[in-house]
Amino acid sequence: MQAQDLLEHVRSVFVRMTRYPDEVVVPDADLEQDLGIDSVKRGEILATLRADFGLSDALKATPDELRTVARVSDFLSRTLTARSDVAPWADVAGGGWHANGHADPAGQVGGHVEPAARANGHAEPAARANGHAEPAGQVGGLAEPAARANGHAEPASGSTAINGAASAAARAPAAAAPPVAAGEALRAVVQALADATRHPAELLVPDARLEEDLGIDRRRRDEVRVLLRQRGALPDGLAGALDEARTVGDLARLLGAPPPAQAAATRAPAAPAARRATPAPGAALAGKTILVTGSSRGLGRAIATKLGRAGARVVVNSFHSRDDGDAVADEIRGAGGDAVHVWGSVANPAHVDKLFEAIARDVGELHHFVSNASNGRFGPLEQTTPEHWELAFRTNVIGYHQCALRAARLMERRGGGRIVALSSNGSSRYLEHFGAMGAVKAAVESLTRALAVELAPRNVQVNCVSAGPIYGHVTSNYPDHERILPYWESRTPGGRLCTEEDVADAVLLLLSDGARMINGATLAVDGGGSLCI
Repeated sequence: MQAQDLLEHVRSVFVRMTRYPDEVVVPDADLEQDLGIDSVKRGEILATLRADFGLSDALKATPDELRTVARVSDFLSRTLTARSDVAPWADVAGGGWHANGHADPAGQVGGHVEPAARANGHAEPAARANGHAEPAGQVGGLAEPAARANGHAEPASGSTAINGAASAAARAPAAAAPPVAAGEALRAVVQALADATRHPAELLVPDARLEEDLGIDRRRRDEVRVLLRQRGALPDGLAGALDEARTVGDLARLLGAPPPAQAAATRAPAAPAARRATPAPGAALAGKTILVTGSSRGLGRAIATKLGRAGARVVVNSFHSRDDGDAVADEIRGAGGDAVHVWGSVANPAHVDKLFEAIARDVGELHHFVSNASNGRFGPLEQTTPEHWELAFRTNVIGYHQCALRAARLMERRGGGRIVALSSNGSSRYLEHFGAMGAVKAAVESLTRALAVELAPRNVQVNCVSAGPIYGHVTSNYPDHERILPYWESRTPGGRLCTEEDVADAVLLLLSDGARMINGATLAVDGGGSLCI
């Protein structure tokens, strides 16, 4: 088989598993910076390719070997050439690629069937153009079909399968389960993983790494944990320990171990339940169109839904989690609001051009812009590389700058508007693991002041919300958060951190008519935490 044919098959897998337009998945597209593919989604794609070609071992490569679509194809070609256990493979019209040269039936990949309704709750459309579904109401060829979550599916309601019924099952009392025999433990783990991921059992070998080889992130771990508990295979006291497993074999060994007498570690205190917001009186933002970048999850999602409830037409934007973006737009519309979803990276100038071209052409107006998109690495400065700095500045600073200028041009047509950027109180004080991001956020605040002055003649006010640590998506994935979160709480007057909803309220305030003379300000929203150094 020719190298070009292999490359086209690899491209088709990327298109199918990301649902990106065919023209976006070009051979030299950078997986992370151009396509927003993180290590979890990359692991899923590699697992699919491994199944397609009947490879018995996990595909293991350096990040550089997997940097672009073409490099993935080259790596796969070298792997196929080197493996004596892989039979020659051939192109079979109308079916899939398979190592033994026979065709998979339509809808079947690598020997296992792709059902219409996926195990993680997302239904795949039956027909696609260029490998992706084009629903009605698409914005400029960039808005994407509903609704998956960052490479993992969301149910139609917009709530994840894990956070909904599955998490309810996880909270329900379960009968105590005894330790499982080694062979039985491995079988239970393989079956749970197969059910949660739809990977064929032959991929789920003991040394397969959960994230790198199988694309299993925290959400999928939760799903596996629920399945094991429901089947009586998870001994009491081991639920938390499953987070430490790196491989399939690690999971099996944990299930076969005697349960500890006590919980091994104290978990971080549960976040207070977010207040149930109600529609703003008088729909404060009725008739306003607002772009919120990075609004597919976490704080961005809270801001977008808050603005939708306030009457705004929300332009939801996502990159790494495009399917969450679909879910957020659906959630806003389902609550009686108005929203569209436009996919693209603010760190990519070509994406920024297409984003604003789509807004101008298909939405027709823009009144306000919320710069929430962020990317960067949490960790010690000693481990921060020039590449980490470059990515963080391209997203947080350069992307903010370019989007602000493009947004201001559209706002000027409507007589002016507002821009609100998101920062952190780590910009002016030390937060553990936040050294690089603190410097980047300081640049965001400085840029906000400069934009406020230079865009004032266009009647565009530019402000910044500096949030402290907040309960939610970021802190739940923050390094060593179980130790750090209680410390942050202890340094905050009142003993509790802000929620995403609290910060979204501050953004709404700066977009309201009452803030018309606030310009170039950085508003601290941290419950007074920055007062207690």
